[in-house]
Amino acid sequence: MAVDLLDAPLRISWDICPPGQSPLNRQQLLLVADQLSAAGVFFVTLEEAPLAHPEIQGLLEALRQGGCQVSLLSKVSPAELEVLAQLGSDFNLFVDVDRFCSAGQLDAPALATALKQVQQTHADPALLWTPSRGQLALLPELLKFCSHQQVSRLKLPNQKIGVNPKKSQLDNLPDCTDLGELEKSIAAGDLPARNGLQLEVHDLFLWELLQPLTGGQRSEYGGCQAANSLGHISVAAELFPCSSWPEPLGSLLENELLDLWQSASRLQIREAIQQVPVGCDGCRDYQVCFGGCRGLSRFCRTDDLGRDLLCAERR
Repeated sequence: MAVDLLDAPLRISWDICPPGQSPLNRQQLLLVADQLSAAGVFFVTLEEAPLAHPEIQGLLEALRQGGCQVSLLSKVSPAELEVLAQLGSDFNLFVDVDRFCSAGQLDAPALATALKQVQQTHADPALLWTPSRGQLALLPELLKFCSHQQVSRLKLPNQKIGVNPKKSQLDNLPDCTDLGELEKSIAAGDLPARNGLQLEVHDLFLWELLQPLTGGQRSEYGGCQAANSLGHISVAAELFPCSSWPEPLGSLLENELLDLWQSASRLQIREAIQQVPVGCDGCRDYQVCFGGCRGLSRFCRTDDLGRDLLCAERR
């Protein structure tokens, strides 16, 4: 795999105000925002209850002024709706579908109500869903929901495993068995027509299965982009290669982002990604996927195969 090393990430996800953790103060937020702008980061996604931070409006203004295109994730609580009504619409808003999925079912009426509430405060919100183990089979139902509710965009991002992932969290990640169940559902004709929906799929193996609906576009390219076009910032302002790669590169309160992106730790990660995983050796499609998500395979597999969790076997 030959992928040019970038001087700075193109996309950053940033945990702002996770429950039970101390968020950055205004000065610290703006310090990190200035670094993102100075590095030329194009896209910033604010996650983990960003609307709960009292300085969210100032952060949004700083990022926009710095040339960053901002996306924001909401769980649609009453408090968040109140804040949204005051923020305007100069950012992409994603409604988190996860809270509406439980016990293998999608609570479509509750999601429809939440979507309507958000639409009253923000034009054309999108949906974002990070399915857990056993939930991928709900995707056809969610796609039908998008069609009925005229949702214009659905994003299936990379699986986030956090700074200090618990074993229970890792055990709850979808694997190739889940993908197989979804494939059966699709073969049974359960997948609805695209109907103008912009479907953005991060994982290559899931994207491959859904390709007729994606319009042939992918959010990333050239294999795993951890520590290259992707980066992640924790609530404590530590910089990570990706939200699926819990190995810190350093603090943005003590170091410049550009310096950390040129550090030996970051380069070692990219060198590791260049290596062919044991489970991919001899696979005919390796030059297409390059092993898929290497962060999840590195930290979440219980074997030494090293390939994407959704990949069942060599081809």
